[in-house]
Amino acid sequence: MRTWKSLLALILLAGGTALASDTFKTLDRVEAARLSGAENHAVPTIVALWSSECVHCKKNLERFTEMVGEDVRIRLVSVAVEPAFDGLAAPLDRIGVPGERFAYGSESPEAIAYALDSRWRGELPRTILFDGQGGRTAVSGVLSKEAVLDALGLAASVRR
Repeated sequence: MRTWKSLLALILLAGGTALASDTFKTLDRVEAARLSGAENHAVPTIVALWSSECVHCKKNLERFTEMVGEDVRIRLVSVAVEPAFDGLAAPLDRIGVPGERFAYGSESPEAIAYALDSRWRGELPRTILFDGQGGRTAVSGVLSKEAVLDALGLAASVRR
């Protein structure tokens, strides 16, 4: 009887804790190139590059989360520009960031960054915006809602 209870307790504990590797998909050069290709985004999509140490990244993520909540046409993908670790998901979970989550894998960080955006020099936050019609815009810094909607091709629908 004691063994059964111990086993049940372990199962409950294991189910109640998510490891970072379970929360994030591993990003390699191939997946990064797929994420950065406009042809792979049939709907308005925000790809938000962020770091756990970047305060401004979290400001962007909060804004993007609000926008996704207001407009179901917008898809959000978050990319941690660092390897997954326990606790990496906490800032995203606090904000309620939806969508796919990626973290850098074991390949060279420079190679992954180049595959995401060959013009990117590592400044954060970095956002790649796709309008769902073949358009792609990459921007560094904190973005206004208007700038994001414009790049996503949704600004006109807001003005009506």
